[in-house]
Amino acid sequence: MQVNDVQAIGPQPRESRVDALRDATGRPVRDPRNAVADFGGEDDARAPARQTAPERVLLRSPTHRSRRTASFPRATSGGFTSVSACTIPPFARRVRTGKIQSGPRSSTILGGNLDAACPGCSRRGDERRCAFCGVARNAGGYLVDVVLAQGPHGRVYRAQAPDGEIVALKELQFAQVPGAVQIDAFEREAATLKTLHHPRIPRFVASFAEGEGVQLRLYLAAEFIEGEPLSARIGRGPFSAAELSDVARQVLGVLAYLHKLGVLHRDIKPDNLIVRPGGEIVLVDFGSARRLSGSRTYGSTLVGTFGYMPTEQLGGTVDATSDLYALGATLLHAATGKAPSEMLSSDFSLAVPGGVPLRDLIAWLVQPRRERRPRSAEAALQALDQPARRPVVRLRFAVAAAAALTAAVLSAWLPGVPASAAVRPEMPRGTPAQRWFARAKPFCNPVEVTQFVARNAAAPGWDGTGYAAGCWALAGKIEEARSMLARVQERDRWRAAGIVFDLAHPVADAGDDVAAAPIMNLVLESWPNHYQALYHAGMSDFALGNRVRARTHLTEFLRLYTQDDGFRRNAMRALAKLQ
Repeated sequence: MQVNDVQAIGPQPRESRVDALRDATGRPVRDPRNAVADFGGEDDARAPARQTAPERVLLRSPTHRSRRTASFPRATSGGFTSVSACTIPPFARRVRTGKIQSGPRSSTILGGNLDAACPGCSRRGDERRCAFCGVARNAGGYLVDVVLAQGPHGRVYRAQAPDGEIVALKELQFAQVPGAVQIDAFEREAATLKTLHHPRIPRFVASFAEGEGVQLRLYLAAEFIEGEPLSARIGRGPFSAAELSDVARQVLGVLAYLHKLGVLHRDIKPDNLIVRPGGEIVLVDFGSARRLSGSRTYGSTLVGTFGYMPTEQLGGTVDATSDLYALGATLLHAATGKAPSEMLSSDFSLAVPGGVPLRDLIAWLVQPRRERRPRSAEAALQALDQPARRPVVRLRFAVAAAAALTAAVLSAWLPGVPASAAVRPEMPRGTPAQRWFARAKPFCNPVEVTQFVARNAAAPGWDGTGYAAGCWALAGKIEEARSMLARVQERDRWRAAGIVFDLAHPVADAGDDVAAAPIMNLVLESWPNHYQALYHAGMSDFALGNRVRARTHLTEFLRLYTQDDGFRRNAMRALAKLQ
């Protein structure tokens, strides 16, 4: 599940580099003074805080592709010096722009403007990057004029390209990335966009890298899409049959194009559908895209958004019908105004209420078994027009601020609302519970969670309690999380537990078994047949040596989950070792 996780830009207190490096749960990550930056290795607790001898380490690319290296700063008795190496994704074009400016200002940095206002904090200066808030002013020749969104791993800017074109410039900060998954998604999005040419897909402009070591930043420039996310329109009320037909027809046309090229989007949802002022819909965010290998593609890491993805995607197996299911869930959301995650039954099936516009088509798209769905986007298009030739009513929405549109364009990487209150959209993004968690997430750590929750009451309802319990769980406070879930009425407790799982499954995907095992077991207390939680709990307990509990969880997982994929095979191998 995607939740809003964008923080406001403004004057911030200076903090040490180590304090600034935190992962998605708010916990500090490796200190560059005593560990070489890799993409998934273990910290060496015995490493000295400062080293006097230079050391050179060549790291394997996190995506197992070609290697390119850049200097990485290591601490010495004289301070930081570039002596070791980090990997730059092979798509990145190197742009040398020098170090962050300090001291006397130069008239050559920003075209002679000695007193330009920072797009983030409005402080005056001519540095390429604001020394106070860290916002870029000039990245690879792209002149930034607005900070559109900011998240835990980077920012999205509106910028002017060297040729004058206005683009959306996405920045990924190496120092803030918790692992290889974000790097790989960034690289995959750039590589995929390069190959796509369709009026309803953002046009690729450029990709490049700047800086070295902890200052390394990756950039992706793409066509600037003016409009608003479909989720904003859904927030203003349910769609009519004509509006639903228009959305379905446009998105099915894009999916037909992608599937012919063997590309699966894997994250169709309202936030990733941008509606232009004239009603044209653009499909965005290709960070989860994959190319088909045969008739199906397999992946070891869960991607997608809970509620919008079919059951087979929970196990890592997808095909073209998986995108069609996600479109059906999106149409159901638009028709009812309720998120699909709130309409899931305990067996993960979606029941389409009677009286919903396009009910037959939606019910066909969201069939739990893939063989019962339309065989292709073209088949779904034909079914859309079979009952009657419905008039095409374009969705002419009021254009929200540019911040809303571009933040949504990149929502899987930068989920949330615009960064600046000055460009806040008319409709606040997300539910009250989601907005509470967006504020809470940086504090979901053992040190700060108690004080934050005491000062900021959770949103009302089972979802508010679920997000609060998730925050406690991410902080390692399992008893407090259990106490929160106990407050929810029994009929809704499994839903609140589902939110805890949604927030915690990235921890399990990252291989943090110590943190994941107690959270997944907590979820199972309220939702015993949640087979994703059964899998993660079983594998984590197996890794930790909890043999009896691992055997119980994995046996139940295999009973419930019958898809023949890597997840099932992993569980079978682990169970065989437990016999």
